[in-house]
Amino acid sequence: MKSALSLSRFEAPATRLAVNKSTLVVWTAIALLLVETFSGALRYYFDQAGISALLYLPKVLCVVLFALELTTLKTHRLFWILLLGLVVSAGLGMLHGAALVNPLFALFGYIPLLFGLVCGEHLEQRRKLLGWAIGLCLLSTIVGVYADSLFSVPWKGYSYNLGDQELTGNMTWAADGIDRPAGFARMSTTAATLTAVFTLYLCAFTRSKVLLLALLGVAFVTILVTTNKSTAVALIAVLLVMPFYNQRLLCRVAFVVLIGMGAVLPLVGLWTPLDPSLAASGAEGSLVSLYDRMINTWPRLADEVARRDWSWTGGGLGMVGSAVNMFPVDNVKYPAVADSLFMYLWASFGVMGPVLYALLLPLLMTLRSKNSWMARALLSISLCVVVVGWTTDVLEVPVCGIFLGMAIAHALRRKAMPVQWLITERRRSNRDDYPDGLQLT
Repeated sequence: MKSALSLSRFEAPATRLAVNKSTLVVWTAIALLLVETFSGALRYYFDQAGISALLYLPKVLCVVLFALELTTLKTHRLFWILLLGLVVSAGLGMLHGAALVNPLFALFGYIPLLFGLVCGEHLEQRRKLLGWAIGLCLLSTIVGVYADSLFSVPWKGYSYNLGDQELTGNMTWAADGIDRPAGFARMSTTAATLTAVFTLYLCAFTRSKVLLLALLGVAFVTILVTTNKSTAVALIAVLLVMPFYNQRLLCRVAFVVLIGMGAVLPLVGLWTPLDPSLAASGAEGSLVSLYDRMINTWPRLADEVARRDWSWTGGGLGMVGSAVNMFPVDNVKYPAVADSLFMYLWASFGVMGPVLYALLLPLLMTLRSKNSWMARALLSISLCVVVVGWTTDVLEVPVCGIFLGMAIAHALRRKAMPVQWLITERRRSNRDDYPDGLQLT
């Protein structure tokens, strides 16, 4: 009895420490989600108050927690190999002419993914709180999109300066003469992606079919209001595959097709002569933006990679995307965006880019094999990110990054989980803590 009491005295501080760390991690993640949800509006009001730099505080906290978690992290050796690869790629980028700020800025952009990867277990432990926060963010995103489409909001088209850099607080643009409302976010693409990701997360924990249909219906209409076609296609693709999650062969075929399309579309643009008028200014049609990528964006990026003779090695970390757009490198004419996850990885990491892209298949298949609600939620979100990645640099979208990191962590960690942990997890999943058809345990 005495020894048991002594043991409990030593275990209590460790338990409290674990709880505090998980709480800090989940509130950091919530802060990041809130900043992304209200990014456009917050940039406007924070700039008016002269505190616009505070918007980066959640990412800074992610950096701190990532560094702290690394000291005790026990994970698959593949993680350490990939982390070493990022360091090597950063050095390669600097050899190619990038300043130190380029890879540092790129790593700062990737920090939501790395944060989700090393802190994913803590986020799962607080998934009830995380679920309510996601519900709030989804509701705010939907309200913001409709408010932006019906009324004039003060942050529409707002730009501001942070140091010597001019930043876009909210982008205003139109498609086929129709305004693309972004709501409280910075861009309509971001608003649509947030809507899809948050909806798919909540759908995995929704038991009521009526509530599920209502949630999906409102989300899909909201995405249509943003006029973002890639996210609408992604949501439809996930919903078509979702009923077959228990069919291993059908899922494998579907995953191969959806992942393969992300590589096929840029290759078609590179190898197939297309009429430039399809992407000309003033051209009409639902595929104009896709034609613009196939005729202009992807060939320009490929030509620059070939001109610099970087086809095998890639430009290196910090030489593609927002990093090189924010901090240009002399004599390097990479487009500001790659508009494709496949092209982004290839231009950054050379032949290793397609290898990393191909790893999406085992990731999806591993998540499919896990019989838990969290695995289903992360599978649906990852599949959505894959399809959105056909025409978007999803690695630079913080919300996509954090959930993709959680998915990778979930897939790597569960293989080594003890049986007793799995039994406890199943018992937790059977508890009914949520009203109105939701069960986010």
